[in-house]
Amino acid sequence: MKQLVKAGIFTALIVVGAWISIPLGPVPFTFQVFFVFLSAYVLGKKYGTLAVATYVLLGAMGLPVFANFKGGAQVLVGPTGGYLFGFILGAFVIGLLAEKKESFAWYLASGVAGLCIIYALGVFVLNFYVHDIRKAISVGFVPFVWFDLIKLVVAALIALRLKKLEVER
Repeated sequence: MKQLVKAGIFTALIVVGAWISIPLGPVPFTFQVFFVFLSAYVLGKKYGTLAVATYVLLGAMGLPVFANFKGGAQVLVGPTGGYLFGFILGAFVIGLLAEKKESFAWYLASGVAGLCIIYALGVFVLNFYVHDIRKAISVGFVPFVWFDLIKLVVAALIALRLKKLEVER
């Protein structure tokens, strides 16, 4: 039950992260991915994925939880839909790997693996809308990758600290 409550809290944090949004063309700059990383690190593959999947499901049902207060199934089949599905698969992979070993280097490696999945799915779908893979990469990957890597590092540090505090309790 405790893990379900935490998953609900992380779902809410992902929503807040989506609402912190700076439009940059078809893909906005948000803090969703930061909370996707954090949920996977802290909750692991099962509950971290549940938190992210719940977020995507709430948005699919029409609640305005996505970037720019959007909601509805049309967002999932739109230019940014690949990133949203990538969040789910990415959270699973990050959580799966992060459960194996609690170390900063291992968390970074698992985060990079998850981020690769998020970008692969995101750019793949975005390509169908911009009709040019180079353009999809230049608008859906290049402007974001360095910021997302910073978010990954910060999320890993926070997660390790949270886990240490939990053990000390």
